[in-house]
Amino acid sequence: MALINLHNHSTYSDGTLAPAALAREAARAGIKYFSLTDHDMVGGWAEMEPALKEAGISYCYGVEISTCLHENLHILGYGIDPADPVLAGRLAEFRGRRIIRIKKILELLKELGIEIAFEELPVPAGRTVGRPHVADVMRGRRLVPSRSQAFKRYLAPGAPAYVLPNGPAVEEAIKAVKDAGGKAVLAHPGVVAKIMDLAAWKAAGLDGIEAFYPAHTGAATREFVSLAARHGLFVTAGIDFHGPGTERDKMSGFDYSDEYFSEIKKLFI
Repeated sequence: MALINLHNHSTYSDGTLAPAALAREAARAGIKYFSLTDHDMVGGWAEMEPALKEAGISYCYGVEISTCLHENLHILGYGIDPADPVLAGRLAEFRGRRIIRIKKILELLKELGIEIAFEELPVPAGRTVGRPHVADVMRGRRLVPSRSQAFKRYLAPGAPAYVLPNGPAVEEAIKAVKDAGGKAVLAHPGVVAKIMDLAAWKAAGLDGIEAFYPAHTGAATREFVSLAARHGLFVTAGIDFHGPGTERDKMSGFDYSDEYFSEIKKLFI
């Protein structure tokens, strides 16, 4: 059975595998349908695309945009034009907002006696910086044993160095995707179910929801498939792979079925 996994991150955002290595990992896992969805960044596609072609994997261009509404309210964009200059400008602005947030987090950590210079973060210029990079520095200094513990102790909502997200509004994120010729999909709806407003977001241009996701139970997946049909949305599937050392390091996928994925398949190359 062919596997589909349309939610993955590389070293261009908070993943730990370079795009070509990520493509090889997907090939080893038997993924047939794939997308790279780095946070607020499409730069990895130049390296990713030839590697996917070499592996014989079908793919669609992707990105994941973090919004300000909720820490985990993200919009996936599929079928975008990664060379679109307007999209590039918007994503650069979104990454700039992230830098402001991270610097505020570093100020709070300094007040807690943990001094990390922004320049210490393992992020090449022009790529996306996020809280996982702060966690990686803390882990490297043996202040915490893992990314998850860094979040739990310092960086997650309610923790002492937490700063609210300052990304675009949901509607702005959807517009960025649509203006770049893409389809806008709500990522991991299970973690934002309590604030989900599919009717309003559909009116703003939302096209689909990521019904198939590792944290969703079978019952939850069925409910999201039903909700999607009710609102005239299609469904997608993704693992949210981040790579070795991230605790989201098992490359896998969901069984492909035209019943669920025929609409997103139209975007595959």
